[in-house]
Amino acid sequence: MTGHPIPDNMRLPYAVAQLVTAFEHLGPEHQALTEEAEEITGRERRGTANRMVEGVAQAGYTLSRIVSTLATAHGLKALGIDQQHSKDADGHNYTPLTCLGDPAELLCDAVGHLQVVANLLSKAYEPSRRNSDLARARCPEHLRTVLSSLRSALELLCVDLAAAQDVEAVTEYAPTVELLGALEKRLCPTVPAPRSSPTADDVAAAIRADPDVARVAAEALAAIARPESAGRSALAGHDGASLATSPT
Repeated sequence: MTGHPIPDNMRLPYAVAQLVTAFEHLGPEHQALTEEAEEITGRERRGTANRMVEGVAQAGYTLSRIVSTLATAHGLKALGIDQQHSKDADGHNYTPLTCLGDPAELLCDAVGHLQVVANLLSKAYEPSRRNSDLARARCPEHLRTVLSSLRSALELLCVDLAAAQDVEAVTEYAPTVELLGALEKRLCPTVPAPRSSPTADDVAAAIRADPDVARVAAEALAAIARPESAGRSALAGHDGASLATSPT
């Protein structure tokens, strides 16, 4: 989710944008898995790799259909189409003919298929008994974007679904949101940023707090000062000798 509230009428477009991002970033991971599977010679190990390739591919295909479904739902809402019926001669709903499209039903279908995508990815990266080392991301940065974008989209769609027809949607799909978060944490761990150099205030505080640090700092400063003092003495001696030999 973003740090700022998203207007009600923008939740669906934002969720679709997140899903498009996930779809785009799934490519490098599938490509790397495919190349790796082609190089494996062991039958069982290659079978595990091929299963992962197929799982990621199925997730991509399903994600593509979800985006199309949500685009249709958004178009129906934008055009004001929502289960309108044909009318009889008296102007009443004529039920023998089917009604027009239902954006809420399409939204419900999309959320259900998004749960399928999460399960496909979870199964693809489930460690096998003999080849557990294969259950890892080949392109962690891309896969992290995939999983975080899916999670963000699902959270937004659940809010929309709850507002439209299913008040329990947020609770119902909470385990899937947690599954995507757990996959991201396991497959794409965040590398700690390198620690920056201490500031002058940090050094001063350490010197005041620890006598040993203060002693080492004093010795270091003295070592730095000695060459400077020697240089100044040599320069002074050179200047004095020059004055002594200069003609008056």
